[in-house]
Amino acid sequence: MSKRKQKPSRKSWIDVSSPLKAESVAGVYSATYSLEELAQRGAIKDEAFDSFKRVTKLANLSWRAMWTRGAVAKAGGREKFLRQARAVIIFIHGWDGSGAIWENLPAQVCAAENDCLVLAADVNGFGGSPFAHPERLTPDQCSPQANMRALEKWLSTLKLLGARREYPTVFVGHSMGGATLFYLNERLWSGRTVGRYAVAPALLLNDLTKKSFYRTLGAGIFAGNLLSLDKLQNQIAPFVINQLIAGASKAVQAEHKRIFKKTHKQTIARTFDAMGQAKKPSHRREWNRFRVILGHSDRLVGVSPMLDLLATLGFTSRQVRVALGDHYFFSVSKHSQPLHAANREIMLDDIRQLVAESVKG
Repeated sequence: MSKRKQKPSRKSWIDVSSPLKAESVAGVYSATYSLEELAQRGAIKDEAFDSFKRVTKLANLSWRAMWTRGAVAKAGGREKFLRQARAVIIFIHGWDGSGAIWENLPAQVCAAENDCLVLAADVNGFGGSPFAHPERLTPDQCSPQANMRALEKWLSTLKLLGARREYPTVFVGHSMGGATLFYLNERLWSGRTVGRYAVAPALLLNDLTKKSFYRTLGAGIFAGNLLSLDKLQNQIAPFVINQLIAGASKAVQAEHKRIFKKTHKQTIARTFDAMGQAKKPSHRREWNRFRVILGHSDRLVGVSPMLDLLATLGFTSRQVRVALGDHYFFSVSKHSQPLHAANREIMLDDIRQLVAESVKG
């Protein structure tokens, strides 16, 4: 009786990537991934990719993964490193950004926590993660809540969530990405340890002026009543850049301009609108392993309204700190170096502490 021919085993997703790139931090390497490519190359099932697209309305999701050469060599390869990883640390950018806005902070974290897997994703219609049909997009589909659901679906697709191996996970989110962390699905993460670090979270519920501004601007852009596409690019882009990322490095400013030019107008509009009508997160007796850091001169996230909101949500003084700087108080430029370099060190320490707490459970 002839034996049935066995199908070749499916490759682990971490082995299906772009060529390795050396990061600016010594010993740290990265590779770029996308769900679309993983499906094409058989690392995930077509059904899993189709389910992701159906649930999230995204056409794809792209990210960079980072590790140290020494850790991968010690484990015996990327797949074994993934199986043995002590924790997964995920960086989430905000409006009109990409994973590149973090510059070398993820690589610094990777070097310091070299037995952890570090991911920097493109999310919410920006960068390598566009919506499939942006012309039909609604604010509910690109809100902070929807962004969190998409991230959870992505992690489930990669078997980093909801699989036999439970990875302690730490999310680091900036701006709209920071707001996203308030909407984690507690039931989905039940029994799993997760840390959250919200950096200048754009949760504008207590700031009625900014909330109204973003809703009105988003609706006007979408309807075409306030601005033509040319005016959007030539007038609003410089305004947003000057207001929100004036203290960021030239590289971060250039990345925002690049993303703005390549992103569908309706995605820009609807995400503006979504920032203005986010639903209030539920009050909790405890926000375990959740920390927030704000910039004292942030023009988007006002310190006083945000502190009032955090107090009403149940946060304590031990979980919140205010750093000197603007919305990009962690991006170091020649102008901002004296303040922002120290902030980056503070953030690195905070993230490492959250990793330790999450691993400990």
